[in-house]
Amino acid sequence: MATQTSLNDLIEALAGAVVDAQDRIEQHQVAQLSQYFDEDNRPKSVVIRMPSMHPAAQPGDEDFYRAPILPLVSTNLLRIKDVEIQFDADLGSLVDRSAAEGAPADAPQPTRDWRAHPAAPKPRMQIDTTFGATGKRAGAVHVVLRVEACEPTEGAARLMNHLTQVQGVFHTSRDGDDTPP
Repeated sequence: MATQTSLNDLIEALAGAVVDAQDRIEQHQVAQLSQYFDEDNRPKSVVIRMPSMHPAAQPGDEDFYRAPILPLVSTNLLRIKDVEIQFDADLGSLVDRSAAEGAPADAPQPTRDWRAHPAAPKPRMQIDTTFGATGKRAGAVHVVLRVEACEPTEGAARLMNHLTQVQGVFHTSRDGDDTPP
């Protein structure tokens, strides 16, 4: 059964799918970021005990060093680099846009931009996406989606830089004092 689709609609749908995929990647990255903060939005941190480097430290003294976890781990920021979509289709007929949308040919076309001049209706190319090339299934589509690592945004870089600056020694224990304040 032949399914006629406007080439413009098909391209818009494919572009919309790519935009939605990038949006899902970004939502996933934001959700992953939340694991580095507690329920009160304070950064989760790790406390490390190290031999004290303070000049007045005695043997056995330890420094309790608090480090936020976020700047300690690598962030996996991804974005879609490019998309390659291949499919076989049979060209259909040229259809007047207003006739294809069910509007009379002389109906005024709505403009998208307030400065744009109304354009004459343009013909649209219809395609049959169920058409299959020799040796391929009808409607077969081959999609290649490449992602690339990207640099953290300026806001994320500033946050990690600030968290790095606030880490440090917050208590020095004397020999036998094992609990930080």
